[in-house]
Amino acid sequence: MRKHQNGKPHPESLAAGGNHALKEAIERSPSDLLKELRFVWDLPEDKPIRVIGRVWLKALADGRELWFLDDIEHPEKGVGLHYPTLSMDNKDAVVASAFVPPGPSRRVIDPQVAASGGQWAVAELELSPVAERQKQRNPWLMNVRSATLRPLSEIPVDWHVAVTGPESARRISTLARGEIENYLRKLVLDEDEELARRLVENDRALDNLVAARRQAEVEAAAVQAQVDAELSLHHQRRDEAERSVIEVQSQLRVEQERLAAYQRTVEQEKQTMEIAYRRLEELLSEKGDRLVALGLADAEDVAVLLPHLGAMEDAREGISFDDALPGGFAQLAPLLQCRMAQQGLLYSQPQLRDFLALLRTRDLVVLAGDSGSGKTSLVRATAKVIGGACTIIPVKPNWTGPEDLLGYFNPIQRSYQATPFLLALQAAARNPLVPHFICLDEMNLARVEHYFSDFLSLLENRSKAPQIPLYTADEERHVVVEQGIFLEVEAEARRRSGLGDGATLEEVLRDDRANAELHRLGGFADNESVLLHHGRLRRSLAAQMRMPTSIILPENVWIFGAVNMDDTTHQLSPKVLDRVQVVRFRNPMLADWDAIEAEVQAAHQSLPSDLAELRMTPEDFGVRSDYPAFDRHDEKVAFLSHLSREYLDPLGVEFGLRAIRQSQGYMIAAEAAGIDPDEALDNVIKHKILPKIAFDTARPAGSGRPRRELIDELRTELTRRFEGTSLDLEASCVGDLGRMIRLADGNNGILNYWLR
Repeated sequence: MRKHQNGKPHPESLAAGGNHALKEAIERSPSDLLKELRFVWDLPEDKPIRVIGRVWLKALADGRELWFLDDIEHPEKGVGLHYPTLSMDNKDAVVASAFVPPGPSRRVIDPQVAASGGQWAVAELELSPVAERQKQRNPWLMNVRSATLRPLSEIPVDWHVAVTGPESARRISTLARGEIENYLRKLVLDEDEELARRLVENDRALDNLVAARRQAEVEAAAVQAQVDAELSLHHQRRDEAERSVIEVQSQLRVEQERLAAYQRTVEQEKQTMEIAYRRLEELLSEKGDRLVALGLADAEDVAVLLPHLGAMEDAREGISFDDALPGGFAQLAPLLQCRMAQQGLLYSQPQLRDFLALLRTRDLVVLAGDSGSGKTSLVRATAKVIGGACTIIPVKPNWTGPEDLLGYFNPIQRSYQATPFLLALQAAARNPLVPHFICLDEMNLARVEHYFSDFLSLLENRSKAPQIPLYTADEERHVVVEQGIFLEVEAEARRRSGLGDGATLEEVLRDDRANAELHRLGGFADNESVLLHHGRLRRSLAAQMRMPTSIILPENVWIFGAVNMDDTTHQLSPKVLDRVQVVRFRNPMLADWDAIEAEVQAAHQSLPSDLAELRMTPEDFGVRSDYPAFDRHDEKVAFLSHLSREYLDPLGVEFGLRAIRQSQGYMIAAEAAGIDPDEALDNVIKHKILPKIAFDTARPAGSGRPRRELIDELRTELTRRFEGTSLDLEASCVGDLGRMIRLADGNNGILNYWLR
């Protein structure tokens, strides 16, 4: 191969002629071709191929447009450039031009200007696709690199550049240089004259301004004196108004205290009236012994239903929470971890502290994760460690209404058909000192908002325990009336026959006179009808005694839901997500077992070796109360409000006042559980914000901005907030959101928290 003296290949040595030479040239590596082209065009080897050319647009008959960069020149020397050729004599040299592909490069040039061919531009070039180079029989054919085309400034019309000859377009930058310098020199002189003229005018204006300022100062002094007098009077009035406000506020506090006392009195009277008018309890209180004697009720049922006096006793064995952990609630997580490890369950302490904080909030907690990730095991094991009870309720796909959760009244059998969920609530009510965990397993096999909506609404009442209505009180009144009539008839029959108050139904029926009086007064034809009526009365009374018309949600009950997102389950609606706390369980196989076992070992050494079984009460977890008042001055609350206003609302993600107050409640509970404030804020975002994110990033947001742009900015905002903290960013909400974005890129831009 022929070479120059400097060792670089000579262009003529590349010509092999014919299709064989073309094929060999096209099959060469792009780097070799570009290196050769830089040599031929005398361009630097270590920089992009940057050239100057004229933009030209060609409109096709089918409406399409072809854009080219023609008459390509050297960017510094202004000489025209030609493509290398495969012929030895270089006769077929072609003036260099490049195709401008659709995209950003076309948008910087006006199409009308491009169609006229009068726009010059600078651009970076790259090799065209192999197919196009084969088609045009040019191994070095170039395209304009996307987003690199930039228009050159137009020459002013008064320059009068006169250039002739066939190469005028290619030499325009060199020939225009002198005209440009003359134009700039004239422009500078004109600007100097204009500046001098303006300085004179400014001096005159300044003199006028000084005179006007002096006059204004005199007038302002007079006005200031008047303002001072009025301000002094205003201060006196303000002080009087403030004193009046203080007096009104004091009176308001007194009236509020009176109103609160009155409301307490009304509530006490209401409760007293409700107790006084519970007909069934009155019947049992007054006629309980007689009902037992007649066999209409069992003594055990009467004893259970009637209120007991005196304090309740905890029959469980074990040590109390205060005695076991005098350091407080923050010590509970290590104890749970050790006891669960003895059961073969390994959970990290951050995971357990988060779960304990959620227990303190008394919110409905949704545990999300694949089957076998430890959702129900965590609930069951925690209940066992604290000495509580746990009931797992499997949700069925055919649940469609509240009756599937709470049961229904059967008017034919005149009894209430209870469900395992309702029976678990009743069991908890009978043992108020024992914590009861109720877990709805596979909660989203049926639509949660269908069968659980009434319950969700009841749980919104945080100031007092919600009351769950089961059926109308009319049925209870019917039973009481029927029982009362029968007791009156039976008592009159005993009185006329001389039988005592302790006579049983068998003794009444064996006594001829009492039997006859009972038949006559009750309208019975024979003994059989009395027995049938007695059986019906017994069944209806038993049903009412065992299932009241309503039940108050016991203070010792925590409700959980375990969900698994797949093709067989339903998505959680925004109404549900707005009211629950969502905890995501990762695949256990991805856990750092060595780190967790090290935590277990350290926790085991910090606890007494002879520590007895724990016996916790519901009060050890705090009491159910209203969410904290919205505090916009709190730093974490302000940050959540900022996220809602700047990102979540434009993205269509609901995160309002209730969610922020609920988050405040969690952060207070997290502090008691020993969670760092930054970690608590991170948990809030993972519990309340990320589960609500599900949308198409290709669609614009409510503000008109691209959703993908907003979600990227949200991730940047979260990264900025948690950088420099003790959190592992990859395990935090920042890492979770990053994984969601990466999955969306492979899912046609659909961003979904539940996507895997």
